[in-house]
Amino acid sequence: MQPTNAALPYDHALFAELRRAFVAGELSRERARLAAPPPPLAVDDPRLVRPAAEARAERRAAGEASLRAGEVAALILNGGLATRFGGLVKGVVPVLGAEAERSFLALKLGAVRATAERLGATIPAIVMCSFATRAASDEHLAAIDWAGVAASDRLTFDQSLLPRIDPDGGRLCDRPGAETMPQSALYAAPGHGDTLERAVRSGLVDRLRARGIRHVLVSNVDNLGATLDPHALGQHLAAVESGAAVSVEVVRRRPGDVGGCIAEVRGRPVIVEGFRLPTSTDPERYHHFNTNTLWLTLDALGSMPPLTYFPVARRLRWSDGAEIDLVQFERLIGQITEHLSAAYVEVDRDERFVPIKTRADLTAARTWVEAHLGDFGVS
Repeated sequence: MQPTNAALPYDHALFAELRRAFVAGELSRERARLAAPPPPLAVDDPRLVRPAAEARAERRAAGEASLRAGEVAALILNGGLATRFGGLVKGVVPVLGAEAERSFLALKLGAVRATAERLGATIPAIVMCSFATRAASDEHLAAIDWAGVAASDRLTFDQSLLPRIDPDGGRLCDRPGAETMPQSALYAAPGHGDTLERAVRSGLVDRLRARGIRHVLVSNVDNLGATLDPHALGQHLAAVESGAAVSVEVVRRRPGDVGGCIAEVRGRPVIVEGFRLPTSTDPERYHHFNTNTLWLTLDALGSMPPLTYFPVARRLRWSDGAEIDLVQFERLIGQITEHLSAAYVEVDRDERFVPIKTRADLTAARTWVEAHLGDFGVS
């Protein structure tokens, strides 16, 4: 357990304003909802990009050329609070067996290395961590030697953090008994939307620009399908030529999908998270589901759009054994589509979207992972 008697650094002015707005009722889940259900992006909308068989070879060739030219980097989202998988940092969890060399991070990084070797390319691999995942991730990355990624291509940066509060606005770190609680109970990383600002403030965008990087694939550490596929990159490059700064990989919705949809808001298609839809909205009317895999131009990654903070309710077992309600503030990377021109690329769900959120998902994905070990550079 982490020591908790030392306060963690955070933006006090930002937190004070967020807490004030929350207590005043200006920042709430209800206020975050849209006034009316937005129209779904139609399946025949020209802004929805589908792989065209006749253009596949051309798209793949363009993607391979961009990779060989050293224009592309892969950014792996490995942050959060490590609350799933029994409190383990998910990135270090073995996907197959008990071998560290087959962890989520090892497979994601192995896929970058394998692509670089196959194309004779130089591809930076970026791992974003949080205060809760940094120590375990660093130890694991050292143990697996970054899955063979060249030392000069290894980049990292950290999410910021904010205190968690109780429903009345009090900081959990001021609550009696806080001194015995882990820091991950008292503070939270403010969502994957934090990636955009932190990529700039950490100096990452400047380092990538100095290397000649023009495009970055951003994906969750637990989506093993989101690799640097040249055809997928080629689709993004074509979208950029048509004026997009962001390409969002989407899949056809299936029953039970929970998360962001693609809808028309103020005349443009954007990612709308489920909690922002009016309560009476039927999610099945939205044909496409956001995979949280985004291809960004480097300018888009460095744009620092003013993303909204949303209050997220959680529950926690406190040091005295009682369960308490809490709130943490988060922002979402998909909201970049409200600020920059985006294309929506319909991808093969069985190949590009393999999210593993729970142990049950891990068991269900085993056959898929075994069939794709070559993509991860594993023999």
